[in-house]
This record gives sequence, structure tokens and C-alpha cells, in this order.
Amino acid sequence: MVDVERLVPSGLIEQWAMHLRRQRSRAADAIWLIDNGFTIHDGRDGTPMDDATTRYRAEYEQIVSEVTSLLEQYDAVNLRRP
Repeated sequence: MVDVERLVPSGLIEQWAMHLRRQRSRAADAIWLIDNGFTIHDGRDGTPMDDATTRYRAEYEQIVSEVTSLLEQYDAVNLRRP
């Protein structure tokens, strides 16, 4: 196996990967809540003004998609079998 010189310590990279997994989990949970009737509203002074549920759901779907792609790349590099 060839040693790879990294400019970033592996422990820090592991922390980033864990953070990404948490973000994906939170986004997936939010999508589940929205799909089960939870709504999100933009508002002012505690008064809801606009329903922002569709916009937030789209953003959460994008987060899940992008993070899944990044973690697949991470796993492909770090879980290679000799």
C-alpha cells in the first residue's frame, strides 16, 4: 500500500466527514417532517407571512444529494481494498 502525504491531518478529515453525515441526517429528518405535515414559514415578529416549506424542502434535498456524493467519494478513497 502506498502512503499518501496529506497536507490536512486525517483526524480533521474524519471530523469533516462526521459533520457531513450529521448535516445529511438533519436534512433527511427535515424532509421526513415536511412529508408528514410539518410546515416552515417566513415571518416577522413571530407572525408567519409566507409558507417557505417548498423552498426549504428543495434545499434539504440538495443537501442530501450533495453530501451523499461527497461521502461516496470519501468512502471510495478511504475504504479501498488492497
